[in-house]
Amino acid sequence: MKNIYIAILTISFLLFSQSGWAQRHWGYDRPDKPRSERLDKFRKMRLIEVLKLNEEDAVRFITKQTVHEDKVREIMDKRNNVLDQLDRSIKENGEPSELDKIYLKIKEADKEMFGERLRFHDELKQLLTPVQFGKFLVFEREFGRNVRDAFEEMNRGGGKSPG
Repeated sequence: MKNIYIAILTISFLLFSQSGWAQRHWGYDRPDKPRSERLDKFRKMRLIEVLKLNEEDAVRFITKQTVHEDKVREIMDKRNNVLDQLDRSIKENGEPSELDKIYLKIKEADKEMFGERLRFHDELKQLLTPVQFGKFLVFEREFGRNVRDAFEEMNRGGGKSPG
């Protein structure tokens, strides 16, 4: 339990050490700004530690993960552009047939996203042992929960950042 609090405090510090990070992260500022590199570096460092990767495997792992993250961002950018198109079409009282075409594009982006995730997992399963791969999956879930909990805790505390 103590480790969870330390993780939340560390994540909170990393997330909120720069004023306005949350607004930029959630798109209230310019959407083309990169997300927190500190949080990504921390997550990757912790993953290497949890998975007990040697230097060579850590480099291979990080390379594969970086390629995956870049592909995910690319797909999400494409999907968001289609959603912007949908928004415009709805505001302009678009034809149902036009809306159906846009829905299909969104569906394709979602399929592409899922396919990319499966591809990445298959690649990791070749690099990691079954136990390491399981630890990776659990870590991803727990890390996401800890980040979400840190945000919720910050919101309950009045939204003030420690830094």
